[in-house]
Amino acid sequence: MSHPIMFAAAQRLTAAEERRTTARENAFRTWGPRSITAASKYARHLLGDEAVTLDWEVLGLLSFEEHLQAIASLDTVGGQHLELYYTDQGGTERILLRVSCVSCPSQHVHEMTSLEQLGRLLSQTPAWQSIDPRDGGNL
Repeated sequence: MSHPIMFAAAQRLTAAEERRTTARENAFRTWGPRSITAASKYARHLLGDEAVTLDWEVLGLLSFEEHLQAIASLDTVGGQHLELYYTDQGGTERILLRVSCVSCPSQHVHEMTSLEQLGRLLSQTPAWQSIDPRDGGNL
């Protein structure tokens, strides 16, 4: 007959595995909403009140327990697609502006630190012609 410690170890292992599975399933269910909420909150902090109008979407699925990520499309102008990419990995939040070529593999990524910096980067894209306040830019 097996020693009682063997049964106790097997029960402890099974209980721990069930707890981890439950926690992982819960994290999976809440990962998307947590990503959207975190992106919205950080964007508003970094870019100001106008950021509440960004339409964040969940982007893929990485190690969802500690890596939140979301994306918000801004515009496609002059063959360039502009989007904001939010990531929080290990407590380090970042928002990046990704400018990608619609018809080629070219892509540029710039970290955002302020609304003014976003404006400076946008001034270097074809979108600037339609948003430049000096030329009566319109939305």
